[in-house]
Amino acid sequence: MASIKRNFAYNVLLNLSRVVFPLITAPYISRVLEPDGIGLFNFANTYAGYFALFAVLGIPTYGIREVAKIHDDKEGLSKLVSELISVSFIATFIVTLIYVASIFLVGQLNENHVLSLVAGFVLYFAPFRIDWFYSGIEQFKYITLRTIIIRIASIVCMFIFVHTKSDLLIYMILNVCGTICGDVWNYVKLLQSGIRPRLTFVGLKKHFSPLFILFTSSIVMSIYWVFDTLMLGFMSDYREVGFYNNALHVSKSIVAMITSISAVSIPRISQYYKANAYDQINDLVNKSFSIISFISIPGAIGLACLAPIFVPLFFGAEFIGSVIPLIILSLLIVAIGLSSLSCTQVLVGLGYDKLFCKTVLSGSISNFLLNLILIPLWGANGASVASVFAESLVLVVSTWYVYRNTSIRLNHSIPNLLKSLCGSLLFLPTILLLSRCLNGWTLVAVFILVGSGIYMFSQKILKNQSLDLFVPVILQKLRQK
Repeated sequence: MASIKRNFAYNVLLNLSRVVFPLITAPYISRVLEPDGIGLFNFANTYAGYFALFAVLGIPTYGIREVAKIHDDKEGLSKLVSELISVSFIATFIVTLIYVASIFLVGQLNENHVLSLVAGFVLYFAPFRIDWFYSGIEQFKYITLRTIIIRIASIVCMFIFVHTKSDLLIYMILNVCGTICGDVWNYVKLLQSGIRPRLTFVGLKKHFSPLFILFTSSIVMSIYWVFDTLMLGFMSDYREVGFYNNALHVSKSIVAMITSISAVSIPRISQYYKANAYDQINDLVNKSFSIISFISIPGAIGLACLAPIFVPLFFGAEFIGSVIPLIILSLLIVAIGLSSLSCTQVLVGLGYDKLFCKTVLSGSISNFLLNLILIPLWGANGASVASVFAESLVLVVSTWYVYRNTSIRLNHSIPNLLKSLCGSLLFLPTILLLSRCLNGWTLVAVFILVGSGIYMFSQKILKNQSLDLFVPVILQKLRQK
């Protein structure tokens, strides 16, 4: 069984690449495509991605859990993979027909039908999207290395082929090719491992009920992961979409770093649950909470402090409309970070799929209604407020369900969260003082270094126990070197 720490390290590396690579590409591509080009690109991708949700159903989450239960049974894995891929093939065929028809029937989509058809390849190749299999057997090293290699190749191609706003279609093709390469690579490695998936119509029925619940949850969640962009595109304009999505991508890049621990914990929690090891589950959840709060709170407050300086430097002066959305969306780092613990780790990991569905339903309904009210009034700012409110509601509801239906308790983790908050509030006077004598990237770099030092020192003074989860690991690595 792979080490949780090693798996977490690989997921941190994977999600670090999701932060670093946009840092390389976003300043260039934002200035080349401009706000309306970025908005159109994100709108087309989001629309295709929404249909892809119907093609994969709830398989990405369900697959991880089911693979983890039988990870040592190759024959059972072959059977399971065949059944889940077959379900996805059937769904993909039906959904693709509807997607292509909608492009030619809806006027706004038909105006850019070539772009939408190309974006649709994320849908057409949905059955080959089997990262859930490798997550279930805890091959996070493979997932990380494969993703990094493909992203490096994609970046090189972007700088070679995308130079003007008219290259938007080329940029879309490159983006799609990166996704397809990852899917094909996954499938080839699956065949090499001795697992031979085949299309089958036998044994699918038993998956329908849990898949339907998780699929419903995915669709409900998409209301505030996908509909905000789609509603902005239909109710406002592509510039607002560009402002919103650039801000959202920055906040999500940090969120991805934090939620790495949930990705590696789901298979382990499922295994502990099968073995009735409830003490180990409680210990793992408490450690996860400590790590998430220790990182997410300073991440959110620090990002909000830097937003007015960072946005024009990073995206260009034309994206000044992303500043307020980024300040608002920085709160997602805490809300999603902690809800990934209560929702993804606990409710899904322990099989409370119906409660998970109810949780995300509450957030989705509130997000949809708020978008209807706030987008016409405030555009990207309104969509940002709706997203933060929805994710906060999900956190509250999921935490309530965990406490009512499980024996998991956070013990001494709440005081650690408050200590993280106190230390993070020191960022406010820090940025005000530094901005009097510094500006530009120098201010950003110095604030990150000084702020990190102040935060770590404050947590040492406040005796935040979360430090004990980091310092021994760091010292051990230094001794090995």
